[in-house]
Amino acid sequence: MGLGQTSTSRHFAITGPEEARAYLRHPVLGGRLRMCTEIVNGTEGRTAEQIFGYPDYLKFRSSMTLFDYVEAGSDPFFDALHKFYGGEPDARTLDILSRL
Repeated sequence: MGLGQTSTSRHFAITGPEEARAYLRHPVLGGRLRMCTEIVNGTEGRTAEQIFGYPDYLKFRSSMTLFDYVEAGSDPFFDALHKFYGGEPDARTLDILSRL
């Protein structure tokens, strides 16, 4: 499902909504993802690009789109999209999800 072009990004990409849900349910991974997203959301005075750099700020948007999609309206993913991207999810990620 991933957007990346490298073999590494394709290898580690989440394959779809079910795998994303499983990731969020994982007792360690899901909690850490939420915690890290909350830390980023707490950063003031910086854009996602300033925090992550290129191209990682694009990956962050895609990830927040995916996890908000599978857990609709859930903090902190929804909050990250609103804070850093004006509430606009990543269109390419949504396009891929719509075809699964």
